[in-house]
Order: sequence, then C-alpha cells, then structure tokens
Amino acid sequence: MRNVVMSGMAVGTVVVEASATSGARLQARLALEHGKRVYLVRSLVLQQEWAQQYAKKPGVRVIESVEEIVATVAEITRPAAQLTLR
Repeated sequence: MRNVVMSGMAVGTVVVEASATSGARLQARLALEHGKRVYLVRSLVLQQEWAQQYAKKPGVRVIESVEEIVATVAEITRPAAQLTLR
C-alpha cells in the first residue's frame, strides 16, 4: 500500500538499485500507471533485465547524475505563465 500512495503523490520516482522482485520495481511500475516520470540510474539498467525493458517505455528516463533529475523537475514544477483578461 505504501508504494501506491508514494507513487501517486510523487512528481517522479528514482530507482537506484532494485532486484526483479523488489518494492522499488513495484514503485516504478505504479508511478508509470499514475502517469508519473520514472528515472533509472544507468548502472541499474546495465545490470537488470527488467530495468532494460522499463528504459524503453514512455515516461522513463535513464540518468547518470542528480542534475538531470533536478533539471527535469524544474521544468515540471515551473509555474505557468500568468494570463490576464483584457
């Protein structure tokens, strides 16, 4: 249940290390089902077959540094331009 709540509340999910049966993999799947972004560390993708399959899915990004996540989250959370009616 915790994974369902966390994946729904989060802007995205970062998976650093996870086996094929781990809760982190479950969290990544749930995040995609909720329409959230998933970030997989490149070393995980190189080591785990499930991560290689996930890396091909829309909404998943393979990353090498935290700066890549910060840049993406900054884009997502940037406030929309204020519109005025005349």
